[in-house]
Amino acid sequence: MEGGDRSGDMPPLVSMMDKADHIAWAAEAVAVFQEHCRTGDEHAIADLICDLGHLSEERGLDFLSEVKRGIGHWYAEHHAGDGEVLGPDAAVEIIIKPK
Repeated sequence: MEGGDRSGDMPPLVSMMDKADHIAWAAEAVAVFQEHCRTGDEHAIADLICDLGHLSEERGLDFLSEVKRGIGHWYAEHHAGDGEVLGPDAAVEIIIKPK
């Protein structure tokens, strides 16, 4: 169908009403990470983000671009209203200032 609605060809969008699933998947990933590196709860997410930076570099990805994109996704999902798939887009800037 030219120029028409192709929504039947696309997989359904995941509603953020499934947020509990997303949280459970992230918690499982952090728990596995903690098992391997023995990082405490207070540092686990920051350490995982750091190690994802190393992995990104090894795979030839721009880590900061991926982090900005991830924060944008989080923002849109976090600000989605009831029944909405996503909330507003956000411009994300990361500024790194050596101490």
